[in-house]
Amino acid sequence: MKRVLGNFIGTAVGCSIALVAFQLPAMAKTAAQVADLAMKAEVVPDEGIYQMYKNRSWLWGRNGAGYFAVQRRQFNAWTSDKGKLGYGDGIWFIPGGGKLCFRAKWHGAAGDANALSCFEHRQSGRIIYQRRIPDGTWYVFRSSHRNLADEFMKLKCGDHVTRKEKRIKAM
Repeated sequence: MKRVLGNFIGTAVGCSIALVAFQLPAMAKTAAQVADLAMKAEVVPDEGIYQMYKNRSWLWGRNGAGYFAVQRRQFNAWTSDKGKLGYGDGIWFIPGGGKLCFRAKWHGAAGDANALSCFEHRQSGRIIYQRRIPDGTWYVFRSSHRNLADEFMKLKCGDHVTRKEKRIKAM
């Protein structure tokens, strides 16, 4: 019985490895197709970028969140890297060309550091593509239909950052 079970598990593992091996080229092709579609899409206008991010929090799961306040274009964030909490204060701006950037001074266990992060957005119909600049991979930021897995769904109205950021600062 143990031998039969062992053979069954061995066969199942072998089939799974083969299945993944055959899907890898297809997954790579899909990423290349997304990049090609994004490059052919139109740049999201500055007003579209502003409407997408104004007074919203971008939730990064358990790793943190960033808030894009309209007032003085203030950017606040908190992060958690391997259980070490940190926070950032700065500004966000739209330099044109479908880009959103935020510049912040980050404070954490390892010390303080300034950082600039930028994202590019392109749109084709209702689909919005995004990539981190300068060399990020294009991905579907917002699908043509409501998809809970889209990164766009992590943009929530309101400030979901400041309370946690204040707690981190107080530590």
